This record gives sequence, structure tokens and C-alpha cells, in this order.
Amino acid sequence: MEAGFVFGGFKLKQHKRIQLPFKGNPTIDDINNYLDLFLFNDGVLELEQNEEEGNIPFRLTLYAENQKYLVMFGKSNPEVDDGVEVRTFWDGTSASGLISLQGDLWDNRTISENFSLVRKAFNEFYQTGDIDQNIVS
Repeated sequence: MEAGFVFGGFKLKQHKRIQLPFKGNPTIDDINNYLDLFLFNDGVLELEQNEEEGNIPFRLTLYAENQKYLVMFGKSNPEVDDGVEVRTFWDGTSASGLISLQGDLWDNRTISENFSLVRKAFNEFYQTGDIDQNIVS
């Protein structure tokens, strides 16, 4: 992958926000080490491509709370209202309904408890600049 990345976020511990050190041009090891923090911590992690001409996929965000994970993949798309198409995990076999995560309500079918799927999404985005639509739709 030729595009550079920026990477950062925060974790929550005993209701206190702990800022994670910002990393410019992280390595795959940096990404996986930060991801490890969210196995048992709540918080937000974001991996974003540097602005480079031709970058269409540009941001991957993880929201974690109580070992429940929401991954949002932002992709530039001038055909949608705000210019950003957002893809998430989607589990059509899960029960419909809303779940609270990081203070917002989300469709339960967009939440995963499978951390290996979260890791796969981040690694694939870092390595290829995109994510297989079988992972996020």
C-alpha cells in the first residue's frame, strides 16, 4: 500500500478518557498493538489515509464497549448526500433491535463480538486501502 496513514484514538478506564499517542505512518505492528488494547477496554480507534490524490477509501473507525465492536469504514462517494459512504459489519442472522454503544444507539446487526473480524478489517485496510465487501457492507 503506497498511501500513508495516521492513527490514533482513546480508551476509557474507570470512566476516564486516556488519549493514545498519535502515530503518523504506523506499522502493521503499531496497529495490532493498539488493537490489542481494545480486547478488554472501551474506546475509539481511527486509522485514516493521508490525503493523497486518488484515495477513495479513507477512514476506518472502531467503537468498542464491553467487548462489543462497531467498525465504520468511510469511503468518498460524491453520489451520496454528504459525500461519504459508510460501510459497517452486517450480521443478518442477529436479532434486530437497538444497542447502546459509546452513548449512541446502533442497529444490533452492525455490532460484532468477534474481535478477529475487527483485526482483519484493520489489517486489510492498512495493507490494501480497502475492505472486502464480505466483511463490511
